[in-house]
Amino acid sequence: MFESKTSADALFRQHAEIARAHFLEIDAVTALYLDRCEEDAAVGVNEAFRGQFAHVEIASILSITEYAAQKMIALGCDLRWRLPRVAAAFACGDIDLAKAMALSEALANVSEHALDDIERLLVDGACRVTGNKLKARARGLIARHDPDGVRARRVRAEADRDVRTCASHDGMSTLDGMLPAVGAQTLATRLRAMSMQVCGSDPRTFGQRRADALIALAEGKTSLDCQCDGDCTRRDDTKTSALPIATILVGVNASTLLGFDDLPGYLQGYGHIDADHARAIAADATWQRVLTLAPSEVQHCSTAGAVGPVLGVGRSMRSPEILPAAARDNRSRRNSGSRRGESTYQPSAALVTIVRTRDGTCRFPNCVVRSDSCDIDHTVPFDHGNPAQGGPTAERNLACLCRKHHRLKTFGRWTVKQIGGGLLEWKDPSGRRTVTAPVGPFCDPELRVPDAARLHLTDDDALERRFGLRDRGVEADLEYLLDWSVPGWRKARSASRRNASPLANALPEFADF
Repeated sequence: MFESKTSADALFRQHAEIARAHFLEIDAVTALYLDRCEEDAAVGVNEAFRGQFAHVEIASILSITEYAAQKMIALGCDLRWRLPRVAAAFACGDIDLAKAMALSEALANVSEHALDDIERLLVDGACRVTGNKLKARARGLIARHDPDGVRARRVRAEADRDVRTCASHDGMSTLDGMLPAVGAQTLATRLRAMSMQVCGSDPRTFGQRRADALIALAEGKTSLDCQCDGDCTRRDDTKTSALPIATILVGVNASTLLGFDDLPGYLQGYGHIDADHARAIAADATWQRVLTLAPSEVQHCSTAGAVGPVLGVGRSMRSPEILPAAARDNRSRRNSGSRRGESTYQPSAALVTIVRTRDGTCRFPNCVVRSDSCDIDHTVPFDHGNPAQGGPTAERNLACLCRKHHRLKTFGRWTVKQIGGGLLEWKDPSGRRTVTAPVGPFCDPELRVPDAARLHLTDDDALERRFGLRDRGVEADLEYLLDWSVPGWRKARSASRRNASPLANALPEFADF
């Protein structure tokens, strides 16, 4: 263990040293570019064209492409004038070149009034996540702090949508495309559903089946043929089956649906999207009610037993069904006992839904495999001989792990434990500890409704002013949900009006409609 820890520390120090060297290289590239700009200015070159050939010189010096040289110049200019916190973290080796590039690209078009706050929040903890995780985090923060900019940039970006093919080698071709996020996730979900139609004896990998499913879709087929050698019963089933429904999960707060705020929504498989985008999707969607706890409530509940922010998940329903179904669903949720635990190894469907909704992805550090493709793992192993003595089948002892990291936990030298609030603490073979938090649609504290704002949804007068009519659709549905989820809230609201006092903590957060 001592030698392992020493070698791990040496690796960490070496990586930081390389990062500091990369910063010095970027700084030198920027200095050369600025020198050429000054020389051009001295001979009267128009400001728009100063330094325009510096990247060619840099590419020649470093034996890199001109495009790579341009990216280095752009990063260096950002570090000098726009991103001082990123520059400081890069200079001391806390983040490497890849993360500095990721942050520069993610923050390229952020409005100046929001840039400082977003940069500060992103740099904090950036050393512990990958570049892709940083980009995903940036999308969420930008959607919250710069919603107008996000909407405008999304509209412009959608104009550039395209799909291209180009010849590759060995009789293959590359398919490349830029698609709107919802359309891309719909396609990915449908390909996944089709690839799962075959039997377990099909010899193809999951990736090969996805590729074949895309070709099958283009040929007008509704299913993927199984390629096993034997008499497969799935073959007859797939020939007559309908095209599998592509279901995508979009989480959005009820307060956002009603227009009281512009908190971002969350598109599973992509990340955060702007509020207008989420409202447009919800307008013609199947609704599923998700009750969540406020951050203070999660902390309070964690003292009694480790739970996450997802309190309960209702069944899927179209909007017209939500009124009569909400009461049945809420009574079922209250009586399910899913948060207390179950006596069997296999968790109930309700408990599985809560855990998958809470986690969002595999809970191993920096893994991005979606939770609906993961195993539900008992953190403390279940005792089949004496269930009362082993790890319980309860939310506080369950987490999503992809098959690879599930096997690593079982057979590798990593250990993990639940530490409350849905958090997992991992310890690697060298003894280093890493804490991972759930990243489901409703788990980011930055994106949840503040306690002070939640009570506004209980104000009928505010709703009438907002919508200008009494005959409401979504608004009435949400009030109905309140009747069943917060008994007595109407009476409490009336009392608060008589006493002219605020109604604190009247409304739990509702999301995912």
